[in-house]
Amino acid sequence: MSPAKSNVRLKGFLFGAYAFAENLVRLILELAPQPLRYWVFKALLARLGSGSVIDYQTYFRYPWKISVGKGVWINRGCEFYGSMLAGNAHITIGDHCALAPRVRVLSATHDYHRLDLPDLAASVTIGHHVWIGAGATILPGVNIGDGAVVAAGSVVTRDVASFTIVAGNPARFIKDRDLVNDRAI
Repeated sequence: MSPAKSNVRLKGFLFGAYAFAENLVRLILELAPQPLRYWVFKALLARLGSGSVIDYQTYFRYPWKISVGKGVWINRGCEFYGSMLAGNAHITIGDHCALAPRVRVLSATHDYHRLDLPDLAASVTIGHHVWIGAGATILPGVNIGDGAVVAAGSVVTRDVASFTIVAGNPARFIKDRDLVNDRAI
């Protein structure tokens, strides 16, 4: 067997072993009460701020590359895909954010210009006091500014300015966010 084939088989075996262990931990976490889940996620994630809640059915790929701030609510079924093989990309969520059900955040993708589809990655940063609506998707390399709102079902392909509202596929500026009470910020 050639060294290249041996290397591919080893990578496949290691990925399969990681996926098995990850699914086993995920299954156990689905049965655990919230206080225990918090401490397990605090150990697995790069950072988990105080007062944050991670609902059931939430998925973290490579959790040590994901940071969550204080007072963040991550709703049911959110998915976070960190990058392992392509660079040092991370996912960072600021303080006091709300992520509605089924939000996806990706810091990894593939280079479609090549047939072998090598991995590419770019960090994603979500600022403080951000609200991301149900089913929204945040793509690699995106920065979402403080106080921004991403409407449900949006696909965010580029940076979002602070205190703006974006919507659509691809997400586009809708209007500035009017705050009634800005004492929280």
